[in-house]
Amino acid sequence: MIGSMTGFGKGVAEGEVGRVNVEVRSVNGRYGDVMVHMPRSLSELEPRIKERVLSVFSRGRITVSVTLQGNAPEQGLPVLKTAVLAAYLKGIEGIRMQGNLSGEVNVMQVAQLPHLFAFEVPEINVDALWDAMSAALDQALSACRAMRLAEGEKLAEDFRERIAAIENLLAQVEALAPGRAEAVRKRLEEKLARFTMPEQVDENRLMMEIALLAERSDITEECVRFHSHNAQFLDMLDRGEEVGRRLNFLLQEMLREASTMGSKAGDADIAHVVVAIKEEIEKLKEQVQNIE
Repeated sequence: MIGSMTGFGKGVAEGEVGRVNVEVRSVNGRYGDVMVHMPRSLSELEPRIKERVLSVFSRGRITVSVTLQGNAPEQGLPVLKTAVLAAYLKGIEGIRMQGNLSGEVNVMQVAQLPHLFAFEVPEINVDALWDAMSAALDQALSACRAMRLAEGEKLAEDFRERIAAIENLLAQVEALAPGRAEAVRKRLEEKLARFTMPEQVDENRLMMEIALLAERSDITEECVRFHSHNAQFLDMLDRGEEVGRRLNFLLQEMLREASTMGSKAGDADIAHVVVAIKEEIEKLKEQVQNIE
């Protein structure tokens, strides 16, 4: 099965410091980009988290959010800075005396003064925490992966339908192509009739020119290559590998073949069908951007 790059999953596990909650969100991304949101006290675990995520997903912008529910505050315990408090009180008294001011300053007002408290982060057994975090992370990654695969299967069905539509359009082009030589002949005869007398037309020369024009406007090779690209596209869908980049490359080749067919054929009916083919390719290109 192919995988989409859009998914979500969450996991929960118990550890020494309490409950660990992990959420994983992924969206489209050209490469494998991982962003981790968690308490600063756990920042040393970020490389392990990224490594684990990239072992599961090769492409996409993946956001991992980690929260702890336990007895230890995430930002640490507040500790009063007594020297800072003394400086504040001395400064307040100086204001009162120099300005000959009156009024009371209560505890809550003082407590809200900046930089009055420091936060001491309690020691955490990182290895023990990682055991719980990795279990929660694996749950979240598994759930996210399942969602990406389910979305990928829906996209694959849409891809198959559009490739089938392109095959039908190619059949129309191939049905119209054999009449090109006769159309070329008629146009040449009409142009010659305007400028020459019928007896002045060299029939052999005319047939040679028609043959040359027919050869230059022959789109058989383009159609054959196009069918091959379609077959490769479907084969990649069945492989269930990380094929997003290869599918995108194939679509570029298909678009090139369609453009060549339209320019070489020089036929209004074929041109209309080629436009429809290009529309299907553009829809495929838009959807393939979400494939891993």
